Amino acid sequence: MTNDDQILDFLYARQFAYDVLRRLFMEEPTPELLSYLSDSGLLLFPCDEALPAMKNAINEMHKDLNNRRIQANTEDFENLHWDFTRLFIGPEAPPAAPWESTYVSRDKLLFQESTLAVKSFYEQYGVHLPEGDMEAADHIGYELDFMWHLSLRITEFIDSETENVDWTKVNALLLGSATFLNTHLLAFITPFCRSMYNHAETVFYRQLSSLLELFLRNDIKKINELVNL
Repeated sequence: MTNDDQILDFLYARQFAYDVLRRLFMEEPTPELLSYLSDSGLLLFPCDEALPAMKNAINEMHKDLNNRRIQANTEDFENLHWDFTRLFIGPEAPPAAPWESTYVSRDKLLFQESTLAVKSFYEQYGVHLPEGDMEAADHIGYELDFMWHLSLRITEFIDSETENVDWTKVNALLLGSATFLNTHLLAFITPFCRSMYNHAETVFYRQLSSLLELFLRNDIKKINELVNL
């Protein structure tokens, strides 16, 4: 990235990407979300030209959605809904367990040291889980949601600047993002995505696993380039 316009494009694009990704993992899919992705959402997802595998994953996800009737109570929608449920919720032990602690802790128990470390990281940036929510803080959806919050703060700060952007503040948020990626998301993303890819029954979720890992690894690379780590 060689100039301010390219940097700004990157910052706004990653905010959009994290918004899409967090919605796909935080909650069960809805016809409205999948229809949006089929119509335009996936086509707007930022792709690095140097990573054709990312573009291929998006194209395959888009093709799978376009080949389905995505309305409530249709077989096509229910197949996608069931794939999400089976992969990440149950009724049996989910084959792609969506919690960081499942992959990084020796006993694989939730609400232990690794979960508390994630929750503490959120709170350092004023991000708190919904009151009364029983979900563990290190759920993949929450971690992506946290990355979205930081990316949103960056773009809101840029939008609020009337003249020159104070890049010191932007870099501080990018450094926080990089630390969280390295310490948490990237610590388990490969085994998580491998499990998701191996157990998904739909092209959409199989290719989503590829897109997620490719995007996160590309994001940390670009952040490092930008802040000269």
